[in-house]
Amino acid sequence: MRWIWVSLLVLGLVASGKTAVADAWPTRPVRIVLTFAAGGSPDFVGRALAQKLSEMFGESVYVENRTGGNGNIGVDYVAKSEPDGYTLLLAADNQFSVNPKFDADLPYQVTDFTPISLIAEWYFVLVATPSLEADNIGELIALAKHRGAGKINFASTGTFGTQQLAMELLQQLGDFKLTDVPYRGAGQAYPDLLAGRTQLMLTGTAGSLPHLRSGQLKPLAVTSPSRIDCLPDVPTVGEQGFADLETPAYVGLYAPAGTPKTVVAKLVEQVTQATASPDFRERLAAAGLTAVGSTPEELAERTDRDSVKWTKILRAMGARDNQ
Repeated sequence: MRWIWVSLLVLGLVASGKTAVADAWPTRPVRIVLTFAAGGSPDFVGRALAQKLSEMFGESVYVENRTGGNGNIGVDYVAKSEPDGYTLLLAADNQFSVNPKFDADLPYQVTDFTPISLIAEWYFVLVATPSLEADNIGELIALAKHRGAGKINFASTGTFGTQQLAMELLQQLGDFKLTDVPYRGAGQAYPDLLAGRTQLMLTGTAGSLPHLRSGQLKPLAVTSPSRIDCLPDVPTVGEQGFADLETPAYVGLYAPAGTPKTVVAKLVEQVTQATASPDFRERLAAAGLTAVGSTPEELAERTDRDSVKWTKILRAMGARDNQ
C-alpha cells in the first residue's frame, strides 16, 4: 500500500508540475513554422502575427520557413514536434482541405493537429508581365488559343495549392491550356515572372502590390466578389464573366495534437485578441489582406467546407482522390 500511495503522490506531483508549466507558458521563444518561402501573403501574415504575439507574450515569437513537398515537409515537421506550445504551424488552406484527400503520400494526418484560429484571408490578383498581349481574361484566353496549347506559362506555388487549382479551373472554364511552372512559394516565383521567363501568376496582393505600382507587372483581374480597395481599377473575375473563380485563400494557426489544454486555451485567447487589434488589422489591410480571427471549431468547419468544394472541382478535372 505504501508503494501505491508513493506512486500516486509522484503522479500527482508530475501532473501538477505539467499544469504549472502550462500555466506559465510561454517562458522561452515560440516558433511559428510556415510552409512557404518568404515574400508571399502567408509569410507576410506570419511575420505580422509573430511580431504582435511577441509584444503580447513578452517572449520572442518568430517565423521559420520550412518549404518543399507542396508544403508537406513543414506540416509533417510540426506534427512530429513536441506538443508543448513552442512549435506552431501557420498552414495554408489546401494543407488541410485538399492534401489529405488527394495526396496519396501525405506524411501527416489532420488528427495530428489541434486547430487554434483562422488568422487571415485574402483574394488573389491575376498578374502578367507587361509584354503579354492581354489586359483582361478574355484577351488572355484568345491569345492562349491563338498561340496554341501550353505556349503561355504561369507560376504556381505547387500542386493542390489554391492558386494552382483556381488557374486549372480558369482553363477548364475558358477551354484553353497553359503550362504550369511550380515554385515553393510566391517569393521564389517573382524573379522569373519579373524577368519574363514566366508570363502569369495568380497571387496575393501582399507581394504583388509593389510590382504592380511600379509597372513591372500588370493586373488582369481580382478573384474577389467586389473590387478591392488597394486595386480599385482592376475588374473582378465576376465582372469578366467568371464568377466561379471568386476564390479566397487563408491561413490558420495550429498546434500539434496533445498540446496541453491550458496552452491551447491561452493561444486561442491571445490570438483572438491579436487578430482583433487595430494595428494588426490595419497592417494587413494596407497589403490587401483581411484579419479574421475565429474559434478552433470555426477554423475546422471552414476547412471541411472547402474540402467539399475543391473535391468536386478536382474530380470534375479528372483527379482521383485517395479515399
